[in-house]
Amino acid sequence: MNMANRDLELNGARDLTLEDKPYLDVLSDVLRMIRLYASSYYCAEFSSPWGIDEPQAECGTFHVVIRGSAWLMTEELTSPVFLSTGDIIAFPTGSPHQISDQPDSQLMSGGEVLEKIRSNSSPFSDGQSVVTLLCGYFQYQTDISLPLLRDMPSMLHIKTEEEPELAWLNHLIKTLAYESRSLQPGNAVVVDRLTEVLVIQLLRWHMRHQRNTPGYFQALGDDKLSRALSLIHQEPSKAWTVESLGRAVSMSRTSFANRFQSIVGMTPLAYLSQWRMHIAYGLLVEGELSMLSIAEQVGYKSEASFGKAFKKIVGISPGKVAKGETQPES
Repeated sequence: MNMANRDLELNGARDLTLEDKPYLDVLSDVLRMIRLYASSYYCAEFSSPWGIDEPQAECGTFHVVIRGSAWLMTEELTSPVFLSTGDIIAFPTGSPHQISDQPDSQLMSGGEVLEKIRSNSSPFSDGQSVVTLLCGYFQYQTDISLPLLRDMPSMLHIKTEEEPELAWLNHLIKTLAYESRSLQPGNAVVVDRLTEVLVIQLLRWHMRHQRNTPGYFQALGDDKLSRALSLIHQEPSKAWTVESLGRAVSMSRTSFANRFQSIVGMTPLAYLSQWRMHIAYGLLVEGELSMLSIAEQVGYKSEASFGKAFKKIVGISPGKVAKGETQPES
């Protein structure tokens, strides 16, 4: 390629120097950084009448109807929702809800239900009709508000029996239900790992169904924006500009900036800064690197410039985080 053609490429469509860079899975990278952890509380059989009242939780929660049916009520729903075998209900932000055999059944607190099951006492065993429920939770680090956490839905309802492409998900659920009741060696680790896989699949499902709804999940499914996000996550210390990111995904500076802002809800450079500070926060907590080394790893040449940017985004100085103080300064 002669110089004239090369200039045309760089000024118009794409930066050839970035063509051979491998694609980094942004969702996996974010989930690793926020330290996603998930597990199942129990897989239990309940006889009618039964009902569980789950208050607002500090973690995400989920229920899977393994066998039978149930009714779901939340503050956001105008009427109860019927759940059938194979249905998955998840509350990524820990929203309060009630689940029962009938909409008007008496409710027992989720904490009391869990306590009875852990003491080998069935909380609901008087009736005839039986339902099998798999219930669990998932949690993640929320010290810095990332777009993924900001855009987490309050509720997900997946009807696996009505989506043929999710048949494999039923196999995962059945395996998880079996392991939740198993006493085999390594059972606890298997349950944790399978539950984490389930939660990731729920987020994937949500991402596929957000193609036309602005937000981070739509960005992850967008060819151009997901590529730009991948480049930021691959090289967070690089001196990225809106122009260089746009060029890397074959877009003009203006088109890229507008598209990123309208879908992600922040500018590309604001996202870059936020992600850098999330990385820095983790390194500060680990306490294995000097302040200058951390600053350089996230693209800053001095401790002063890094400290100023960190406090602006996180609300606390990096020195205090390094000392174990995590409350934002007033």
